[in-house]
Amino acid sequence: MPRPRRFTDDQVLDATRDLLADPQITRPTIAQISRQSGIHTGSIYLRFASRDELLARLWLRSIQRFHVGLIEALQAPDPLVQAALHQSRYCRAHPTEARAMKMFHREQLLGIGPAQLQDDLQHVNDAMNAAFGDAVEATFGSRDPQLQAWAYTAAKAIPYGLIRDFIAHAQPIPDWIDDMVQAAVSAVLRLEPTAT
Repeated sequence: MPRPRRFTDDQVLDATRDLLADPQITRPTIAQISRQSGIHTGSIYLRFASRDELLARLWLRSIQRFHVGLIEALQAPDPLVQAALHQSRYCRAHPTEARAMKMFHREQLLGIGPAQLQDDLQHVNDAMNAAFGDAVEATFGSRDPQLQAWAYTAAKAIPYGLIRDFIAHAQPIPDWIDDMVQAAVSAVLRLEPTAT
């Protein structure tokens, strides 16, 4: 009879995420994770085939958690501004999750890990993209691809540009950032996108 597991995957991922409170650590090593968690490196490798797979799973979990509130924001009144504000608010409340999301771009992880992980990575943005399309249509009455790209850039790039240095340096995101996000995104969304 196999011995019961003494720790969960989430405990390993939590320890990995918590290491990101240190601005000098951007992609934790297995040795660092072992020290942080108190779990032997061999036991970690029994759960995760490689450091790359472990970090990919942390990135995926962090994105999935972020998307819960983002999708709710995209269904609220003034959805695009609320989605932009979710970014700064979530990252302020969950700074190590924010740094975990910043470890990779999704395309860097495709090809890492087993088939189920690859499928999850491939489709991680599907529900968010659908909610975003609905929000653009609700706001502008159209799902025109150019309009969606323009609105997505406003709702995503503006807040990220304002908070990314705070995330990178593991510094608290000031409350005044929210006012700037709301003002900037609202101003852009009042403009008419230029046709290509």
